[in-house]
Amino acid sequence: MTSLELPAGVGWTALITAYARAQETRRTDRLFADPYAGEFFDAMAGTAGSAQSRLPRVGPARDDESSPLWNFFSAYFNGRTPFFDEHVRVGAGEARQVCILAAGLDARALRLELPDRTNVFELDTREVLDFKQELLERGSADPTASDRRTVVAVDLREDWSAALVEAGFRPEVPTVWLVEGLLMYLDATQCDRLLDDIAALSAPGSRIAFDYFARNPRMDDVELTDPDDVAAAEFVISLFKSGPAKPPAEWLARHGWTPEITDVASELARHERPLPELFEPDRPEPFTVWLASGTR
Repeated sequence: MTSLELPAGVGWTALITAYARAQETRRTDRLFADPYAGEFFDAMAGTAGSAQSRLPRVGPARDDESSPLWNFFSAYFNGRTPFFDEHVRVGAGEARQVCILAAGLDARALRLELPDRTNVFELDTREVLDFKQELLERGSADPTASDRRTVVAVDLREDWSAALVEAGFRPEVPTVWLVEGLLMYLDATQCDRLLDDIAALSAPGSRIAFDYFARNPRMDDVELTDPDDVAAAEFVISLFKSGPAKPPAEWLARHGWTPEITDVASELARHERPLPELFEPDRPEPFTVWLASGTR
């Protein structure tokens, strides 16, 4: 079996997000199940059937809880996933389209029980989508799901609406929008333009959900001693832009959405999961990652 070329830049974050989901799926008290995430890493390692006792290490992602950086990443990725899953499940009961921006290695079109009439559009760069497709072909993806899933190769920092409509998206139909793990990599102007573009494509009854950081992370937020963790933190921080200029409730309302707001720490607490150091409320500057949703 030939090796796969990992996506570069922001695409690399899709890989470590899938790693966290694979870890969570192996827990007996898991918050969700994503069997495809584990298959992705089996495919990369050249194994089959999730026979490995541990996941292969990928950068800061490791399976032994030894990294404070990865402990934060894992809590962040897995704390937000049930929030977005529930958003899709509830929204798909009324909407007929799900549109996932910066889809990465998202497997919701395959793992969630959605109504048969639901169309799922996955938008990302060609590099990431091709990487994902090869992983799916090496695994056990349900071939019948291809009728539901449509991939659209775009750069979300540019004009993507026309490509989405050309792929079969119907603006007159209520849509569930997922913007997971994207806004922190855009500046305020790009975020406003993205939300304007989404609003222009959203019929009444549409829903949106997204996450972003109340402030950008810094190297001194947590003490790192492992050289690989230091390098990974520097790389991820270098990708961050400003994100939206306003808090999520105000930002959504300004763009015509009725908002509901929570955050990752609150979701972890709701699921009785321990908070990583960065989320501890008694820190001098507690770290907040918003989880926001809106309806039209």
